[in-house]
Amino acid sequence: MSADSQWALQKAIFAALSADAGIKALIGDPPRIFDHVPPQSIFPYLAIGETSSRPFDVKTNEGMEQTLTLHSWSRYRGLKEIKDIMAAVVTAVDRQALSLAGHTLVLLRFELGTTFLDSDGLTRHGVQRFRAITQAS
Repeated sequence: MSADSQWALQKAIFAALSADAGIKALIGDPPRIFDHVPPQSIFPYLAIGETSSRPFDVKTNEGMEQTLTLHSWSRYRGLKEIKDIMAAVVTAVDRQALSLAGHTLVLLRFELGTTFLDSDGLTRHGVQRFRAITQAS
C-alpha cells in the first residue's frame, strides 16, 4: 500500500498546485512543476522531491503516515521570489481536503520550510516538507 498511497498523494498535490492561481502567477501558466526536472528548465519552478511513508494503522483501517518534500528554485536576486513561491505552496496545499484515488486524506500539514543559496552562488533553493496521513478507501 505504501507506493500506491504515495503516488496518489503526489498526484493530488500536483493537481492542487497546478490549478492554483497564486502558483501560476509565480511559476508560469501552465506552472512549471516537475518530478524530474528537464535540462535547461526556465526559472522559477517547483520540483516534487523525496517521499517517505510508514504504517499508520488503526483497528478498523489501514493507513500510512507520509512525508513529501517540495523544492522551489529561483534565480531572483534576493529572497522575495523564493519566499513568495513557498508561501503560495503552503496556501495551495496545507490543510486542504485533496481527493486521492483509492485513498482518503485524513491530514495534510506543512511541517518545515527552509531556504538557502546553492553552491553556484546564483540559485535560491526552497525546501518544504509536508506530513500526510492517508487511509485506504
